[in-house]
Order: sequence, then structure tokens, then C-alpha cells
Amino acid sequence: MQTTDMHRYLLVFYKKGNMRFISHLDLQRLFKRCIKRAGIEVAYSNGFNPHEKINIVHPLSLGFETDRDYFEIDTQTPYPEDRLVEIMNLALPEGIRFTFCREIPHSSRNSSSIAESSLYEAVLPSSQNLNIDGFIIQDRVAILKKDKKTKKMVEKDVKDWIGRIELLEETQAGSRLSLLLRSAPNETLNPVNLLESLCAFSGCPFDRESVRVTRKDLFARKDGELVSLSCYYEQEHQNG
Repeated sequence: MQTTDMHRYLLVFYKKGNMRFISHLDLQRLFKRCIKRAGIEVAYSNGFNPHEKINIVHPLSLGFETDRDYFEIDTQTPYPEDRLVEIMNLALPEGIRFTFCREIPHSSRNSSSIAESSLYEAVLPSSQNLNIDGFIIQDRVAILKKDKKTKKMVEKDVKDWIGRIELLEETQAGSRLSLLLRSAPNETLNPVNLLESLCAFSGCPFDRESVRVTRKDLFARKDGELVSLSCYYEQEHQNG
């Protein structure tokens, strides 16, 4: 049974440099150690194996950097938002910091079930003359995706998961793109998989290991429009 005095906070963090190579599980462990060292009275789940009620919203693939990712924590006592950012940052290594915190309504749904799109910026070394328009207007856009059950690579049509692909800059060194892609439970489009398909369609070289991807933000739909997840709860916050 949920307690009525539980508090939920949504925090924004960035992850840069070598910290992009930390796995999701290691990031969870890092945040748990951070909570413990900061003395935060985190809430726990019920049952025989209670665990901290925390949530990293739509974790990134290994090797991706991020400007704005999201972390939820339920606490048993209230905290000033700025203070929560300050004490959490005291226990973090270089390359990762919390930058924003907002108390949000506590409910059975977490932000992972609300977020539906991610905005990425990607740099493709050596890839030029990308045929983005032709790629987008295809009847279907196929990528190779690993099947969770069989672990085999299968072809999947992801045309409906593409919100936008925009060329930001093209030089002799390569191309820089902005991509708005589906990012929801069981419907997340990995930008590297999509870029591989785009390069193949355009006849451009593609080196998976050299692609640099940064997530710029996560978005949810509110009143029919996509808004940054940090702004999704804005009205509730003002009413509170």
C-alpha cells in the first residue's frame, strides 16, 4: 500500500566524457551510493526484497553522452529542491552532475511511462551527401534490431518512430545531425541503428565505433504537444 506522505522528485543530470561508458546497472549503483552517502531518506518498495524507489528514465545505450537525462526518487520526507541537487552532487565523480530538481506529483505511474520521444545530436565522421529526404519518404524505413527472445538480428520497419532527421552541419570531416525519435517502453529507436540504415541508403561509409551520440532531452506529450519532460509537470508544480 502506498503511503500518502511520500514525496517524488524529478532530477535532471548530464553524463559526459568517460562517464558515457558506464552501464545502466553501474549508474543505478552509483546513484544508490550517492543517496546513501548524502543521507537521503529514500522510500523502499514493499515485499520480501525491498529496494530503493528510484527510476532512471529511459536509460541510454552504452557510449552515449547526454545533456539532459532524468532520474526519479521517492523519499519519506520532503527536501528543498536545490538542496537535493547539492547533496547528491557531493558524491558524484567527474563527468556526471545533477543540474535541476522539481518535486512532482506522486502516483503509480513514473516518468518512464510518460516520456515518448528523445532528441539526439549525432556526429558521423566521413559521412557526406546523406540523402535524408529520400530516406524519409520511403514507404518503410527498415533497421536491423536484435530480437529480445531469439537474440537474432531481425529487420523492423521504424518509419512511424521517426519524428525528424535534420542535417545541422556538413564538412569534410563528416556530418552533424539532429534526430527526434520514438523513445517509449518497448518502442525505443536506437539512433545508431537508424544512422546505419541512412548511410547504407545514401551509399555513405559507416563506422559504428566512430559515431558520437548525445541525447539533448526527453519529451512527453501534453495538450497535444511535445514538451520537455522537465516542463511536463510545470503546471502541477505551480498549483502545488
